[in-house]
Amino acid sequence: MGAEGDGRAREPRARRRGQGELEAQVLSVLGEATEPVTAAWVQERLDGGLSYSTVITILTRLLDKQAVARTGSGRPVLWQSTASGAGLTAFRMRRLLDQRDDRDAVLSSFVSALSPDDEDLLRSLLNETGPEPCDPPTDESES
Repeated sequence: MGAEGDGRAREPRARRRGQGELEAQVLSVLGEATEPVTAAWVQERLDGGLSYSTVITILTRLLDKQAVARTGSGRPVLWQSTASGAGLTAFRMRRLLDQRDDRDAVLSSFVSALSPDDEDLLRSLLNETGPEPCDPPTDESES
């Protein structure tokens, strides 16, 4: 009979974190630092009692994404944020887009799913940055 049959209460199951949630939490903690910090410093400030090795794994993944920088050739290794949570989300979006051959369809679907307010904001941001400078088109028939 297990714990159900003997009257003991079951421990509630821990909530599974969403993809990227730990990375965002680590970036948030690093954002509070005024100088490069150790992984142990990050671990102490994270909620949830993560193991040191988990914190190192997250920091290493963020390093691969260029969202954090690692300084120091010896011990202790120091870490600092190079990207905000928004920057990390933008990186993920670009990476997902780069994995697809049908960029037009993906971007079209994304824009069509935006709320009117988000669409206005995106339009404003695009107008603000303007088109990338490029060479004027050439008419090859003139050659």
